[in-house]
Amino acid sequence: MKIPEIELNGEDFSSMIKNPLAVGAVRIHMDPESLDTSFGGFTASTFQGVATLITLARPFSMEGARWHLLSQGFISPEDIKTDLYKERLLQETMDKDPNCMSFAWRVLRQAKLAVGATTYIGDTALAAPSFFDDVVRGDLST
Repeated sequence: MKIPEIELNGEDFSSMIKNPLAVGAVRIHMDPESLDTSFGGFTASTFQGVATLITLARPFSMEGARWHLLSQGFISPEDIKTDLYKERLLQETMDKDPNCMSFAWRVLRQAKLAVGATTYIGDTALAAPSFFDDVVRGDLST
C-alpha cells in the first residue's frame, strides 16, 4: 500500500505540533527543529521528539508527545509543578521496587487488542501508555 503524497497549505510547524491535523501526515524535516514547549512555569523545549524540562532538582527529559499530553490535557498550569514532581518521585520509587512491574508498550498494545481492554491500571502519568481510553491508579483516574 502506498500512502498518497499531499501538500499542506500554509504549513506552520509549531502550530501543526501543538494542534495536529485531523489527517495522517508524515513530514520529513531536512534540518532539526526545536520547539519552545514551556508551560506552567517550566522552561521546556522539544527537540527531535524529546521534551527537556528545566526543574529545580535537575533537567528532566520525556517523550515530546507525553509532555504535550500532560501539559495540554491532564494538568492545570497552576498545579503542574507540584503534580509533575509527585509523579516523578512516585515513578522513581516504583522503578526501584522489584515487586512493581511495568510492561513494555509493545506487549501492552498486543494484549489490549487481544482482549479489547480500554482501561489501564497502574503506573504514573509519566509512564502510563497513551493508547488506552482510561488510566486508573488506586482511586484516581484520568
